[in-house]
Amino acid sequence: MIVLVGEALADVPVGAVLRPTRSDWSPTTHEGRALDLSAGADWLERCSAQGHLPVGSAAITDPGGLACEFVIHLAVCSRDEPVGSRSVSDALRNALRRATEWDVRVLTTPVLGTGPGALEPSTACGLMRPLLSTWVEGLQGRTVRVAVAADAEREAARSAWGAG
Repeated sequence: MIVLVGEALADVPVGAVLRPTRSDWSPTTHEGRALDLSAGADWLERCSAQGHLPVGSAAITDPGGLACEFVIHLAVCSRDEPVGSRSVSDALRNALRRATEWDVRVLTTPVLGTGPGALEPSTACGLMRPLLSTWVEGLQGRTVRVAVAADAEREAARSAWGAG
């Protein structure tokens, strides 16, 4: 099942939160910064100490001070490579592989790849929909909670998933 939620990423107790990031582990959005603050400064230091993430990859870590079991970091851009459809698709595909490997049943994700100079919410939702739908349908009991922060994201998500 895929549901749209209005809660902040840090406030939702789930199996894993998807966190879009730059290849240096820095957040890509204001919501990402808020998530980092909730997780704790030492958590972000431990994450970035793991080294550079290739664009399109995903890595799983402990949640720090968050209410989830894991955080899956999706490298959607770097200093030299902007957010694009390919990087978001590749990173989401790899994140869903990590979730499957770790037997995560409930994910919360923002609309990936949006923000200033990045993808339009409708484009991002269009990329995410088939990948998330396939993952959810792959095993009974899987749920994705799409956290929509902005009005444009909410409208794009409603259009993509036909949900409220």
